Amino acid sequence: MPSIEKSYGPLKGLRVLDCGTAIVGPWAATLLSFLGAKVIKLERPSGEITRLARPHQNGWSTAYTVANLCKMSAEVDYKDPKSKKYIETLLSEADVIIENFRPGVADRIGIGFKKAKSLNKNIVYASSSGWGDSGPMRDMSAVDSHLQAFSGFASLNGEKGKKPEILRYTHIDPSGGAFLAAGVLLGVLFQKRFGLANHIVTSHLAMSLTMQASKLAESLSTNKPIHRFGSECSASVPNACFLTLDKKYISISVQNNRQWNSFCKAIGDDSLSNDKRFMSNLLRVDNRNDLTEIISERIFSLPLRWWIIRFLKFNVPASPVMDADSLFSNTHVRDNKFIVDINTPHAGTIKTGGLPWSFTRNPASVEQPSSFPGEDTLKVLKEGFGQKRNKSDRSYTSPSGKLPLTGFKVIDLSSGYAGPFISLMLAESGALVKKVEIGDGDWSRELFPKSDKASAVFEAMNRNKEIIKFTTINDKSKSQIAKMIQESDIIIYDSNESSELDVKEIVKDGMHSKLISLDLSYYGEHGYLSGKEGSELTVQAMSGYLKSLGSIENEPIRVGADISESAAASMGLVSILAALYNREDCGHGDSIHVSRLGALMSLRSLQWAAVSEPDKWLGPSYCLAETDEPRYGYKTKDKNIFVSMMNLREESSFKMILKDLGMIEELERDDKFIKEGKNTIGMGYLTREYHHVWEKYFINFSSKELLEIFNRHGATAVEFLELNELFSNRQILSLNMIHDYRGNKFLRSPWVGLWPQSDIFTKF
Repeated sequence: MPSIEKSYGPLKGLRVLDCGTAIVGPWAATLLSFLGAKVIKLERPSGEITRLARPHQNGWSTAYTVANLCKMSAEVDYKDPKSKKYIETLLSEADVIIENFRPGVADRIGIGFKKAKSLNKNIVYASSSGWGDSGPMRDMSAVDSHLQAFSGFASLNGEKGKKPEILRYTHIDPSGGAFLAAGVLLGVLFQKRFGLANHIVTSHLAMSLTMQASKLAESLSTNKPIHRFGSECSASVPNACFLTLDKKYISISVQNNRQWNSFCKAIGDDSLSNDKRFMSNLLRVDNRNDLTEIISERIFSLPLRWWIIRFLKFNVPASPVMDADSLFSNTHVRDNKFIVDINTPHAGTIKTGGLPWSFTRNPASVEQPSSFPGEDTLKVLKEGFGQKRNKSDRSYTSPSGKLPLTGFKVIDLSSGYAGPFISLMLAESGALVKKVEIGDGDWSRELFPKSDKASAVFEAMNRNKEIIKFTTINDKSKSQIAKMIQESDIIIYDSNESSELDVKEIVKDGMHSKLISLDLSYYGEHGYLSGKEGSELTVQAMSGYLKSLGSIENEPIRVGADISESAAASMGLVSILAALYNREDCGHGDSIHVSRLGALMSLRSLQWAAVSEPDKWLGPSYCLAETDEPRYGYKTKDKNIFVSMMNLREESSFKMILKDLGMIEELERDDKFIKEGKNTIGMGYLTREYHHVWEKYFINFSSKELLEIFNRHGATAVEFLELNELFSNRQILSLNMIHDYRGNKFLRSPWVGLWPQSDIFTKF
């Protein structure tokens, strides 16, 4: 049985009651546990719904196992009056409560925010419903694929000019869990600094939009959909997969002119760098087809291994397209512990993603004891969280008009997306951020689309910061930057961006005992790719994500959203906030490292677990989605929809749906179909077998008619939306996440807390 007290990690001493279900809430709590928090998982005696998810290992759902690592586990019937006093004890002793039920459910079962606050005046309570607490979809359930389809995430994926495609892995849920963990820590810091309880409210839909922040910035600036480009990128060229002589694909990215010149040297064509058609990123985007044809011919002339060696030599972002098997044996993955084996008492040894962060002073750990489900019930009911809390005699500052990070100073030396997105969210939470640019400045200024001033992505990611530019780097400017660091609380930088500035040396010069520094890399601290430049595409290729779309025999398709950047942003934000929490107690800062590859590998923990040692092969959808067919949802008369019945409880409801669709007469004689019901559609393991059966009837209905039928009977059906369609959608508007400022539209962070929501978008 694991000890409830932990003596390591930046969150040591924090008590978390995990009342979550499925992935988002439990994964958020698991990340906090890795960071040293003491977490009790509380679920009904029959177990939460994820225990039913396939595949199983030793009879236990691999998804359930990996989403609930490193916690104590207790089973309590919320509806039993005898349980009330035990639940109230836990509510009163916790620092944090996490739930992700549909709106109103937590209140009905006696664990809502009002009840918790009446028992615990210092509670930080975090809620994430599927679609939000208001709007026409508020009471609907949601699974990962629903959110991909409806949020526009799927609209960014697919072959050129063809249909939107759903990612075959669970990504929205664990990524949402990371953003939820960050929201929790903002609430914890607000309480710790200003002494008041807080209710952090978000939704899986809001966090889905946040994962697409860069692409939403593009679409908001043009009010147009973003075209599907296969493996190519809308914002920069070349940025795609190319076929080599040995019929393998290599991912290659050029994000700025320095990399462009290196790329031309690497392929042995210096004249290309002087071609007037390609002398800037915007020109390369305008002449995409011509340049792609030239590069494709050159790359196809030599084998993959030659090009990997060549691009590594010239530090041009490039990577082979990896699959699960090659990742498990890859030395770089092993050297950085991006995939680790964890021993659990119920499922045995299971693979999971490694830690997405490293801390110099307060190391986190994924290698902790985990409980057998329900094993700690008696102990938890008897002892609660264990030791009674000492009452604080600390005097607090009035929180009137304060945000969680009011008073903190941040220096942002990073470029692109991940670092600026972290500092953007810090600024929205009250920090004063100074963005420092050297020479040509942040390379994202030149991405497409671009105004006279800068790209839409740069404007969106840097709207609320003071911009400080140094045209050259010399002893004087180095000294000035070091002085700014000495006067700051947090610094964010990219350690493997090639430039005149030796960032690590400058950070060292400005280091002080309270400083929290975040070093962002592409591939990690160790291994043969350490210090090498990468890109969104190459990290997707290295992490296996390019095997999650399209078909095995065709050209790889990228995930259109910048998922490695948003993963690094969410995990980087979590690490900074955890270090700030620790600093409030001990007064010391910390040095942190987060890589984009490590962050994505962590978010893929459910996939690594599914192929550890499953009890039964259930088809590629559950064990190895790399070999599955593309998922486009279901055809209707007009537009595709996605349907799931995972929350359908009654067989009678299933039959009523069949009746309304005119399917009952044909299929009630199919015993397997009737028995399995919800497993024949959506996320079910029989989906592929019965897909054509459902579509044969769906094609007789409009998408609107089908949504009404399924949702009326308790299933969940949504339509596929393009990004620009979101801006007028009633459910999206109910989230109030898109704000106008000086004629531009911007996306805010996904959380709402009990702090002022006005004037969080810009200070400069």
